Amino acid sequence: MKKILPLIFIVTTMPATSANKQYHAGMDNSNWYLSSSTPIQCTLEHPIPRYGQANFIAKASKKINLDFRLESKRAMPTTEVVQLKSVPPAWHPGSAPELIDTITFHQQFDGYVTKQSAWRMLNELERGQVPTFYFHDWYNNKQMVSVGLSSINFNKSYDDFNNCISQLLPYNFDDISYSILRYKKDGSLLTQFSKKRLKMIGDYIKHDKSINVILVAGYSDGYGGVNTNQVLSEKRANSVKEYLSELGFNNDNIKVSGFGEKHHVADNRNILGRQENRRVVISIEKEDI
Repeated sequence: MKKILPLIFIVTTMPATSANKQYHAGMDNSNWYLSSSTPIQCTLEHPIPRYGQANFIAKASKKINLDFRLESKRAMPTTEVVQLKSVPPAWHPGSAPELIDTITFHQQFDGYVTKQSAWRMLNELERGQVPTFYFHDWYNNKQMVSVGLSSINFNKSYDDFNNCISQLLPYNFDDISYSILRYKKDGSLLTQFSKKRLKMIGDYIKHDKSINVILVAGYSDGYGGVNTNQVLSEKRANSVKEYLSELGFNNDNIKVSGFGEKHHVADNRNILGRQENRRVVISIEKEDI
């Protein structure tokens, strides 16, 4: 009688998407930290050993926003189509990766993910998954490489990041870079609306180090003497400068001009037109970073 031997099945776990090179932080070197935490920008950073840096960035705005940048130590030499997947960690084998998005990494630029896909990456990290980029590496003979974000030590810094986001201003630089303040006849006092507007400007500019100059230009209507109107326009502009200085902006960076009756923007022959002409224009300039 023949002896029947039992069949033994050996189950192995293989990644659904293989890569010749893998870049990701491990248990001993996975770090997340908040590198900027101000009312105008929150930045959550994660170093990726041997590859570069991952950054999540949220900025002051009227809209919900989030950007992700994958900065490599070596420039992207060619434009590549990239798959972004949520991969289970090594201690949860057997689950299949889920596609988050298919994106393009452009030549000579950092990898970039925005809007809902960037938020999805944070959600996947929060539940312990590993958002991973797969693409062909020109430096490695076009072989497949993967760059992953570790969820180890993530949650504490993620809480700090969310707290920072909750404190972001509900407007950005474009919303305050150009303002017009109106004045009563023969008046140079700031209205409540003007003070509120200047407070908005002050709350923003004291956190934006790239702002290097504020131009303040005063104007009058065409009624009254020319010299009187010139002095009045300068007085209006200087009142704005004084208020901004009180809010903490450097006096030397506020440039004041008075133009008197010059440069009317409306018909000076009627009341509504004269109201338009009695104004201070504030223009904010920032240096390129």
